[in-house]
Amino acid sequence: MEIFKNNFNDLSDDDKALLDSYFTGYPYKGAGYTLLANYVWRNEYCLNWEVYEGLLLLSGSSCRDANPKAVFSMPMTSTGEYDIDKLRYAILYAQNRFEAAGFEFRMGLIPEHMLPLIEEAFPGEVEFIENRDEDEYVYLKEKMITLSGRALHKKRNHMNFFKKTYEYEARKLRVEDTDIVMNLVRDLVDEKNPDENDFEEKVETMDPDDLKTLKAEEYAISESMTSVESPRMFSVGIFVDEKLVAFSLGERLTDDMAVAHFEKARSEYRGLYQIVASEFCKFLPYDVKYINREEDMGIENLRHAKESLRPETFVRKFSVKFKQNS
Repeated sequence: MEIFKNNFNDLSDDDKALLDSYFTGYPYKGAGYTLLANYVWRNEYCLNWEVYEGLLLLSGSSCRDANPKAVFSMPMTSTGEYDIDKLRYAILYAQNRFEAAGFEFRMGLIPEHMLPLIEEAFPGEVEFIENRDEDEYVYLKEKMITLSGRALHKKRNHMNFFKKTYEYEARKLRVEDTDIVMNLVRDLVDEKNPDENDFEEKVETMDPDDLKTLKAEEYAISESMTSVESPRMFSVGIFVDEKLVAFSLGERLTDDMAVAHFEKARSEYRGLYQIVASEFCKFLPYDVKYINREEDMGIENLRHAKESLRPETFVRKFSVKFKQNS
């Protein structure tokens, strides 16, 4: 069921231009606040949108749940600033739309630096609740390239082993590479029962038993590849003996931050995950200083792997509780 008037299917060129003006209109910092991220996952989260009071309103819910819970994210601006009165009106309008559609109003995925805007719009009326599983890991680009420092010596050793053992090519991906990228994705899906002693190297591979999730991710990667040559997208493919063995896909989030949305690598190559992460960062523009590697979703081994890379900071995300509803 759609809460707002429009969905992300069959977007016209005018729709895309309008949406892009909002997604790029403010430094949201969160990995989900991009047009690409919403478009490629549109069929997994039943995303819908509407412009009200000059703000872009967005909601989503799992398309697979029999009784889905919809979430309303931070209204987006196209001007680089927020009119607080309009922000309040827009949130109250969204609340009414949720209730009319039969959903409990839930507002979440709000980046920490945007909380004061909501507090100003609803003074004394809200409280904020952090969800650690949704916090996104942010790293210094240069540190990801070199893996410098004592704390990263083990990962640096893995990377150096790969460099000494294999001759490889790292290059930007092109639309014409879609077939080989998708073949690699499907091959990784077929990898069953990873060795738990080597799980850190394989942690980016999704659980092969969750076929629907794997298929959704496969579709999202395929959709991303259609835009891989756009100026805002960044990519790298790692080739050994002219065969693709790893890739990473991402895009610009802010003036100085990029995000890596997808990172895949064959598990039999020691150090390959370190290589693909490093080479991806090498291809980023000079003005990009930070790389957002998204959240850990509460998965213990994934959290350990991301924490072991020593993040510089986090994009912490919060849900909003309206006190009158408590």
